[in-house]
This record gives sequence, C-alpha cells and structure tokens, in this order.
Amino acid sequence: MKNRNIIVTGGNAGIGLATSIALAKQGANIYIVCRSREKAEAAVQEISKASGNSHIRYFLADLSAQKSVRVLAATIRNELSVVDVLINNAGGVFPEFKLTEDGIESCIATNHFAYFLLTNLLLELIQKSDYARIVNVSSNSHYRGKIDFESFTKDKGYFITTAYEQSKLANVLFTNELASRLSGTHVTVNSLHPGVVNTQIGNKGTQWYAALFWSLTAKLFGVSIEEGARTSVYLASSPEVSKVSGKYFDSCKERKASEKGLDKNLGKELWRVSEQLCPL
Repeated sequence: MKNRNIIVTGGNAGIGLATSIALAKQGANIYIVCRSREKAEAAVQEISKASGNSHIRYFLADLSAQKSVRVLAATIRNELSVVDVLINNAGGVFPEFKLTEDGIESCIATNHFAYFLLTNLLLELIQKSDYARIVNVSSNSHYRGKIDFESFTKDKGYFITTAYEQSKLANVLFTNELASRLSGTHVTVNSLHPGVVNTQIGNKGTQWYAALFWSLTAKLFGVSIEEGARTSVYLASSPEVSKVSGKYFDSCKERKASEKGLDKNLGKELWRVSEQLCPL
C-alpha cells in the first residue's frame, strides 16, 4: 500500500479514524474528509503520530450537501492525479425528518447520496489507478431495510431506525449496480458490515431513548473501533480481494446480502432516482 492515495470519508473519528491509522501504517497516503477544520487537524496529527506516517492530509466538506460534495470532488481532482482507494465511510443517524438544502431527507442524503455523488465524480481518477478499489461501509441493518423512494423527499411517518436501515440497503444496492456498470474493468467495488461498533454515532443529536438504546447495545455487543475497521482495511488492502467486486463482506468474509440488496431491478431504479435527485 506504500504511496497509494486513499480517501476516507469520516476519517477523523470512529472506525474511519481507525481505518486511516491502519492503512497509514501500511505506508499509504491518507486523505480524510470531514466537516470541521479543527477536528480534521487534530485527526491528522493523531493518525500521523499513531502510524509514523507523515503523509496525512485532509479535505473539508459537508457530505449532506451536494454543492459541498461537488466542491470536494473538484478540489481532489485538482490536487491528486490518481485515487487508488475510495472508502465511503462517513454516515450518521438523524432523530427526526429534516430536508437538506437539496430537498432530500438528511439520513439518505448523508448515507447514500454522498456515496453516489462523490464516487461518480471521482471515478475518472479511480480508473487511472492500476489498483482501483471502492469500499462502501454499509451495515447488517440493510437486512431489515426497505426502499421507499417517496420518503427520500417526503415525511411519510419518519422513524430513525427505518431511515437508517433504508440508507444502508441503498449502500448495498448502489455497490452492486456500480459493480455491474464497471464489469469488465479493473475497478472493484464492495460493501461491508463493520459490526456493532462501540462509537458515538447513535448518540449524536438523537432523542434520549434512542441514545440510551444505542449506548447499551454498543457497550453490551459492540466491538472496538479497531475491530470495526478491520473489514474496511481488508477490502482496501488485501490481495485476496483484488479481483472481487459487487460483494458484501462481514468480518473479512463474503456474506450473502439481503434479497432486496441483490435485487438488480431495484438497484437500477435506485440509480435512476438518485440521478434524478442528484444529477451527475
């Protein structure tokens, strides 16, 4: 992985930070994406210190806003000649229905549309790499997910877990459709479940009962952030998966995605709707 250019969205905290440190230890050039300059600078120092790698940089972006993602992609294209690995890791949970500036519900905007837009805008740089891997962090929550396209822009009785499950199913569907579109090329794209990770993602801005549920679940069943990052690191760096694409992984092993996640027609329709709401 020495001198490979790796972009990690949400690389300043949680499993994104652990992923960045692990890959930096392998000698990769790490570029993290986050919203806060202060947090980004602190994370760069932490990654560099933990890995002994000085080639750690950051980009700033609000991934829930399409304009910000477009500016991010333009900045990356200006600064890098090639992207070897893109790890779409950043995500969140949202306690109530709220539209972004693009008129899209916040959870699906952050957890799916950011993946969709950034990946497509950077695809030319990724294709220039002789390595060329795209890694999408999803979740086993996708097994319970259902896609309701109207809920992307309308409040149809919003519930926090339903919205999250839908967004994680979208990650799997996007991965599989993109892999199909890239069939015959050297670019691979896979999705993964990091495990129930002991992070604060479920505590940010949520109602007290949702935060309490997340905290108890994470403490009782959660793995460390290092363990949670293991499958992301594996898909980004292992020669074992250099030719594998369009698959779903859990604990560094291929696992069958949900029936909905494997629905090719649903994947194509998600792509069509995504392009409609987020023109490429």
